[in-house]
Amino acid sequence: MVAKQKSKRNVKKEVSKLFEKSFDLEMLNYKKRSTPLKPKSMLLGLGVACSLYMVGFAIAYIGMNKGILDIEGFAKLVWIMMLPTTIVGLTAWQISKNRMEYPIRQDILTNIANIESNGGLLWKFEPLLDVVGIEDVDTKKAIKLSKENKSDELAVEDYTDAVEKLYQILVNTEARNFSTSIAESVISNFSDSQARTPKLEAVN
Repeated sequence: MVAKQKSKRNVKKEVSKLFEKSFDLEMLNYKKRSTPLKPKSMLLGLGVACSLYMVGFAIAYIGMNKGILDIEGFAKLVWIMMLPTTIVGLTAWQISKNRMEYPIRQDILTNIANIESNGGLLWKFEPLLDVVGIEDVDTKKAIKLSKENKSDELAVEDYTDAVEKLYQILVNTEARNFSTSIAESVISNFSDSQARTPKLEAVN
């Protein structure tokens, strides 16, 4: 029983090493890399919205002082201005967010193009989906496009999310639930392209 558990641990460890060798997980962690930029873009959007609102408020206040607006009209105008300034602020936030994240997206896209250039890579880990019988449409789509050498049709988020989900399967699945046949299928996907099939020690 001990030998069986040890063998399964070795099987899972072998596939985990292969996965980590195949993907630069830190570089492909889009969420982690882009998170520090979010407060900056939000502050920029907030600054734009506040600046526009203050300009409108000042104009309305001057108009009230000069008798162009009564107090009720001033109050209504102040409330009405909140909607367009908020919309402009949100737009400024999205634009600044996209501009700040652009270098990160390009870096990841370049990496994806490199690792998927030689017959695809992500699809080779498709058997991992059978570990927990996962039915993830987005991950399966990413794997399918990788197998068809069309990974360039995937958004950065779709590809990086698929890599993360497959990695979490490896991290969170206990060794006793990780079958040898799944591991052999993964390794076979690699070895087939090299005209050889590495064999794992059988687990009875």
